[in-house]
Amino acid sequence: MKKILIIFSLIIAIFFATFSVLFYNVKNNTDLYFSLKQKIPQKQKKAIRGFLTKINSFFISDTEVFIFKKGKNINMQSMKYDNALKIFTNPNLIFTGPRAYFASNDKNLFLITGTGILMYTNLLNIDETQEKIEFFKVSNNFEELFKKYKDENNFFLKTSMVKSILYDNDNLYVSAVQKINDSCYTHVIYKGALNLENIEFKEFYKFDECKPFYTDYLGGTISKYKDDKFLFTVGDWTVCEDERWMKVYPKGNCTERGAQSLSSDLGKIFSINKKTKKKVILSIGHDNPQGIIYDKVNNVIFSTEHGPQGGDELNINDNIDNNITNFGYPISSYGEHYGYPMDSIKYLYEEAPLYKSHEDHGFVEPIDYFVPSIGISDIDKYNNKLIVASLGAEIEQGDLSLYIYSLNENLEIKKREINKIYQRIRDIHIANDHVFLYLESTGSIGFFKIENLN
Repeated sequence: MKKILIIFSLIIAIFFATFSVLFYNVKNNTDLYFSLKQKIPQKQKKAIRGFLTKINSFFISDTEVFIFKKGKNINMQSMKYDNALKIFTNPNLIFTGPRAYFASNDKNLFLITGTGILMYTNLLNIDETQEKIEFFKVSNNFEELFKKYKDENNFFLKTSMVKSILYDNDNLYVSAVQKINDSCYTHVIYKGALNLENIEFKEFYKFDECKPFYTDYLGGTISKYKDDKFLFTVGDWTVCEDERWMKVYPKGNCTERGAQSLSSDLGKIFSINKKTKKKVILSIGHDNPQGIIYDKVNNVIFSTEHGPQGGDELNINDNIDNNITNFGYPISSYGEHYGYPMDSIKYLYEEAPLYKSHEDHGFVEPIDYFVPSIGISDIDKYNNKLIVASLGAEIEQGDLSLYIYSLNENLEIKKREINKIYQRIRDIHIANDHVFLYLESTGSIGFFKIENLN
């Protein structure tokens, strides 16, 4: 027994030593951290992240109050004043997904992690002069709802199931990718009546189409729309490129089940009526649509979209009341298939040619695109300003930054400003005259007053 305790103590000591070094590098965004991260194969990175998530889950399982401590402010060129972006950090949230998403009502700001930890704080208590912000945990049933993600002999949750959250009419709606069984994953929207003590979430809407495995290329963002409807994004689930599809379906997945097929959910943006639950396709030809916002003043939809290798897009759909809009993927894209220009992937271009021009092939051009990709993520809008976030890891390529677009009266870009944040920005949310950012590199909340925008 004594020997077991010694071994266990050594493991814990090694873990905390490793965590301390890792957190220092993440917190300070050092070149060493990013260079090491890029050298680790994706499969191993997922395994490491999964292990650290499990260990972290054990230590924070009984946490009722999540304290975000004040950090160093960040200066942004798009702001009227220096050090406008205020930073508050809770390092425990680095390994709770690490994704997290915001929602709000008139009183509270809500935050939910990728693993389903839900918390809130009073919006009126958020002040840039304070030394800490306290978020209070809201009990819920997500551990039970996501139990199929657990291994038989594993107590801990494995991955980031939650993809977005929305408050509407005293209810919280949570978008998640649910594991139905070992060969069936699909999008599910859960609904729970707001109760700051405990929320029992129930299935509100489930997509019927099964996908044979989990992937991060799946969209899953829910947003408010018009006429009692929601907007919802579904990614293409790497149907053109992931060989695992071939084990379930014959060749032809890309065209028969992909973003150009009206018989498939993949690569689409939908409206969902929250009363009748009727689902309508608004646009097709998407790779992995991530951020989405409805501009009710101009009756248009702005969306952001991960491309393949390069080709992230900022799109506008100004035809939402007429025909289905086609944004071209995988026939047109400014990116390339992963592995390009190796001969081993040339066969992918037979079904998915990725022509550079969209307009020449009858598709809608993006209003902006990025080669190389910036890891584009969320989007929001205030007056004539579009606020766009990026993930990625290469700061000199435009990653880890916040983009501020100024639009003219025709909704055309007249100015684009890049603000280096040096952190992966997962979510943007405007509430109480503030713009909130979730910075998943360090488990931080960043915010600035909307009046600071130039």
